[in-house]
Amino acid sequence: MRPFVLVVLLLLALVVMVNGLATWDRARHEARIARAAAAFQPGLALLGYRDTDERRFQKARLAVIPRPRIVAFGSSRVMAVSTPMVGAAPGEFYNAGLSGGSPEDFIVLWTTLRDRDKAPEAAIFAIDNWTFNRSHPQVRWLAWADEVARFVDTQDGSPAWGGSWVPLVLYRWYQVKDLLSFSVFRSSLRDLDRLLAGRPARGAEIVRSLGTELIDARDVDGHRALLADGSLRYETSYERRGPNEVRADAIDLAVRLRGGLGAFAWDADRVRRLGSLWRDMRKHGVRIVAYLPPYHPVTWDLLRRDDGAMAGLVETRVALEALAAGAGASVFDLSNPASVPCGEDEFLDGNHARASCMTRILSRIGTRSP
Repeated sequence: MRPFVLVVLLLLALVVMVNGLATWDRARHEARIARAAAAFQPGLALLGYRDTDERRFQKARLAVIPRPRIVAFGSSRVMAVSTPMVGAAPGEFYNAGLSGGSPEDFIVLWTTLRDRDKAPEAAIFAIDNWTFNRSHPQVRWLAWADEVARFVDTQDGSPAWGGSWVPLVLYRWYQVKDLLSFSVFRSSLRDLDRLLAGRPARGAEIVRSLGTELIDARDVDGHRALLADGSLRYETSYERRGPNEVRADAIDLAVRLRGGLGAFAWDADRVRRLGSLWRDMRKHGVRIVAYLPPYHPVTWDLLRRDDGAMAGLVETRVALEALAAGAGASVFDLSNPASVPCGEDEFLDGNHARASCMTRILSRIGTRSP
């Protein structure tokens, strides 16, 4: 029995050593990313944003920016919202939107702010109409699966708040479990193998882009670029597409993709996670305003005749209203562009609104400062 115990202890020691080394190396790498992210100052623009890991990039930016007064969370449909649109002063607003952003992404971005005492006064949530549709693929957040699970298991993910020892114990258990985990061990081996082979670590392209592709925002010259407040500026060629081309996109979104509402299968887990997030934010004094973004009028006209898609949208709206009532948040269903109102010429495609429409949305939901 004694040799067996010794072998087990040696194996555990090896796992802890490898996981510890990988954790140390990741911490060094994350520090390099943070230093690069801090160089992205107001007045600059990043041209290479599309070639970076958006999630790692946004998390790094939230860790280094000053405490914002307003933060926007959502998918690409909210990424065009900028500081002037919300009527904020420079440095008061940050757009934490992500391509395909889901509630799980919002959890990690929120805890990045919260754990650094940067909780904003207000949060704007653009909740995509397909958010709770399990049939609509939402897998990018899985890169943060452990952090999301930690948030859920620690009951709002707040080990330092709430006056209870239970969240702290669970949080510490996760830290110890990571060091002993064989699944983490396999990931650690891959990371160390990459390091020994001289291959770049995940997120190395962020450091490279921030080192070579930051330019004066006045020199963007019609290119797609990300500004220092997190807002996205589209390239001129995309913004100048003709109405027929935009309308073709709008029809495709409704007919082929059914607005992301096709084969609607309710995702109760995602609803619970969003509710947990909102309750934690409210506990920290954040005012929450959420909205379902509008579709292009042509897309909407086609979708409202699709009984299955509309049933999913109604179920989504009802769930959001229930979550809002429980968390003290506000929710607006602006799926119908006439409710904003926004016309055909105020969309870039089937569901991405132009600046004029976005500004009107912010006024409609009461988050635009006078």
